[in-house]
Amino acid sequence: MDSTIESTSQPHRDEEMDVDEELTNKFLSGEMSFAEYSSEWYRPEDEEDLEDIGRNGEETINSVQVVEKSLQKRRRRTRLSAALVGLMGEANIRFARGDLDMAERMCHEIIKQLPTAAEPYQTLAQIYEHDVDKSLQFSLLAAHLTRSDAEEWWRLAAICKQRDDKKQEMICYTQAIKSEPQNLDAHMKRLEFITTLEEMKYPVNTLNVTRVKCYHKIVTSLPSSEGETIMKYAKLAVTLYHNSEEIERACEVMSTAYKQCSSIFTIEDINIYLELLISLKQYHTCIDVFVSSIGVEIEAEIQTIKNASGEIEEHTNYLSCIIPSKMAIDLKSKLLVCFIHLGSLSLVETLLNDFLSNDVDKAGDLYMDIEEAFSSVGHYEMAIKLLEPLVRNTNFDLGAVWLKHAECLYKLGRVDDAIDSYYKVLRHVPQHPNARKKLFCILEKKGCIEDALNILQQDYKYVVSANLLYEQCQALKKYNKPLKYLEVGEALLSRNLTKYRHREELNLTCRAKGGVDLIFNFRKMRGENTYHEDDIQFDDEKTFKFNPKEEFALFKELIEIACQHRLYPTMQRITFLGLLSKGLSSHRTDVGFYCLQACLLNNDFQNALRFVKEYAVKYPSLKTYNLLSYVINSLDENTHGKFLSRLFQKDYNIVKHLFLGNNFLISGRYLVALKYFLEYHNQCREPLSALLIAVTILAMAAQRTVDKHHNLILQGFAYLLTYKQLRKCEQEVNYNMGRAYQMLNINNLAIEYYERALACGPIATCSKHGVIDLTQEIAYNLYVMYKDQSPDIARRYMAKYLVI
Repeated sequence: MDSTIESTSQPHRDEEMDVDEELTNKFLSGEMSFAEYSSEWYRPEDEEDLEDIGRNGEETINSVQVVEKSLQKRRRRTRLSAALVGLMGEANIRFARGDLDMAERMCHEIIKQLPTAAEPYQTLAQIYEHDVDKSLQFSLLAAHLTRSDAEEWWRLAAICKQRDDKKQEMICYTQAIKSEPQNLDAHMKRLEFITTLEEMKYPVNTLNVTRVKCYHKIVTSLPSSEGETIMKYAKLAVTLYHNSEEIERACEVMSTAYKQCSSIFTIEDINIYLELLISLKQYHTCIDVFVSSIGVEIEAEIQTIKNASGEIEEHTNYLSCIIPSKMAIDLKSKLLVCFIHLGSLSLVETLLNDFLSNDVDKAGDLYMDIEEAFSSVGHYEMAIKLLEPLVRNTNFDLGAVWLKHAECLYKLGRVDDAIDSYYKVLRHVPQHPNARKKLFCILEKKGCIEDALNILQQDYKYVVSANLLYEQCQALKKYNKPLKYLEVGEALLSRNLTKYRHREELNLTCRAKGGVDLIFNFRKMRGENTYHEDDIQFDDEKTFKFNPKEEFALFKELIEIACQHRLYPTMQRITFLGLLSKGLSSHRTDVGFYCLQACLLNNDFQNALRFVKEYAVKYPSLKTYNLLSYVINSLDENTHGKFLSRLFQKDYNIVKHLFLGNNFLISGRYLVALKYFLEYHNQCREPLSALLIAVTILAMAAQRTVDKHHNLILQGFAYLLTYKQLRKCEQEVNYNMGRAYQMLNINNLAIEYYERALACGPIATCSKHGVIDLTQEIAYNLYVMYKDQSPDIARRYMAKYLVI
């Protein structure tokens, strides 16, 4: 085997030499810092793993290969060849004579030929005594290569401490411990250094050495004669490992301590050790501990059986068990748990009868441990024997106990009793998601669909489960409950989101993605609570998985249901939630368009404006301009002149004149509106532009601050006549002429044109919109003109044209 290892390791050494030479050349030439160079020589975590292998490994080919692989990273003292020994001696002589340059060149030549030799680094450290940094670097490299002198590591640690190099100081302490692992003072020194760093709030984790690792190292390094010290630090390590949920490491520490000093283990220590072994399912080891440390007498036989794959294996069959009379009840429960998992049911039944004689008030928690063991191996008829005494006891009338009871009854086929137990779980823990989910499945199988759906409903005032909300959505969709699906789906969609408090928060969301984070920062700046008082709190936000595709599908389903049932406020609320969702960020354009639709359907033109402006800029077209015009004209205020000017500033569009003219006409800026209408009319010569010019001029004529009213009226009617010539529709033309004369109180001409309009046929007939006719509008205007002076004529128009 030795020759095999030697032949196998030779290529590794050659490869290692090449790497070492390359690294050394880079360091000496300045291409690599000392920190980088040193990290290639020494990795603390690798060496800790190597020591674990040395302690626990068996003498097999695999373990030898692992050790050999690890040795590639460890540096051993390398002997110089005869030629290099002579050269090293000459370098030392030159150094002693004061020829430092030549001595340094000789050392560098040796390093290039054999980078893993320590001697040239030691000499270089002496040469650079005037340069503390370089001297320390070379001393550290020499110490890394020798790895034997603890005093040297303590000296280097003191120098590193003076230079405030905490990382290198920790490495020196660790190496000193490796040189003298059984020196307790060295371990204490490193622990004291860690305490100092922790008080300074230094990130100790970056040093690859933590407090719990130091405790673990003490346990594995000290001899058995230091039993009290081993137990002290083993308990400290187990506590820290348990807090960080590193159960395997905790068990490893206790196992090491037990092997070294089991004689001083107290009952409490054994209890902790057994607890760790059971959590890792090492039941045979537990039995060994019971026999060797507790005094349990067990008779067993080894049987040879075939396993499921047809292979022959040995199986231990436990025949009898005698326990000490004063054995603690918690140890009895652990012994029962071990026999349950090892399949020794005959022993279990005997021990269980004895155990059930104990008072439930004192041993209730142990009852639960044994029940869990029975349930895990499928022996529910035995598990129910332990649960029945618990549920009858008032001290254990708890939701967790009733949940175990319900699950056990259901496994035994006692469905009705299981339902009662699940309801008792919800009486204690109303929001328990697993109980609700399992009760839903049972009720659904029994055909009680309404009861099953109701049981999934959670109270949003308390913490809710996103997984259960998702299950409820699926069930409501399956049984066609759209309105309830809408409510629950909105709640599910709101996870990780928040409700809006101010219009400014919506503005933030519309401007950029990641609206939730922006809103939270905005609220912090305002000194407000980060979360809205009506936000739903979820207990499984991190574990619940909901990919963007599923979330977008749910989003579309919800807004479709809201639209179908004309629940436009709900539809708008859901679309605004979609703007906040990070999962829908890839569909932001679609979500924005749904927001616009929801605002229009809900008659919320103020919020619709922010979306339609964005679309007008991104997608300029006649349809977009018509939609923008509809939204602007639906608002009470008219403050959009600057936006409209910017909108048409880049690309010239003839629609610009009509759009801006209408905007200024509504806002009362008649001269500016007239300018745009005239420009449009000069280019297009359309009846609409002539009518708009006439309306603008007549509106100006109606103002008291304007001179030459008669001239304006004449100009207005001149454009009305132009409109009449261009517009080939008698009813519309006569109606608009009548309105103009009615506005100027020239009633005789107004009545004449209204009568002409009544005599004309409808404007148009459309298959989609029906007959487009102004008869009722004309008749109403005649009614208004006649009602004061000639009520009989007014009633005649009303009876003939306006009665439905």
